[in-house]
Amino acid sequence: MRINRIFTSSTTLNQIEYDKRSSVIRNPDGSVVFEMNNVIVPKHWSQVATDIIAQKYFRKAGIPKVIKKVKEEGVPEWLQRSEVDTDTLNGTNDLYTSENDSRQVFNRLAGCWTYWGWKYKYFDTEA
Repeated sequence: MRINRIFTSSTTLNQIEYDKRSSVIRNPDGSVVFEMNNVIVPKHWSQVATDIIAQKYFRKAGIPKVIKKVKEEGVPEWLQRSEVDTDTLNGTNDLYTSENDSRQVFNRLAGCWTYWGWKYKYFDTEA
């Protein structure tokens, strides 16, 4: 399948400026419903966009602290899925963390969709 670029550019995540922010959502009485500090998002994003990704899209648990690629026949190296690298963590029980950077979400979602597309042969080439 060939997908022509129409509304996007070939900008990479490294070409975007990022900013550390806080996300706080309060009840009408001022009490805090949700709070997350040191949230990393594109600098041009609004506070509302920051709050949405922090509250709705950041995985709060189950993100491996250190990952390793899982080799799979017919899958390009850059697209191989990852799993927790227990060898590098030397037997510690502290294997997982949570997301706090929008790039983690972007890579997780786009990587998953691209992997599925590759596995189900939706793409003719790596490009």
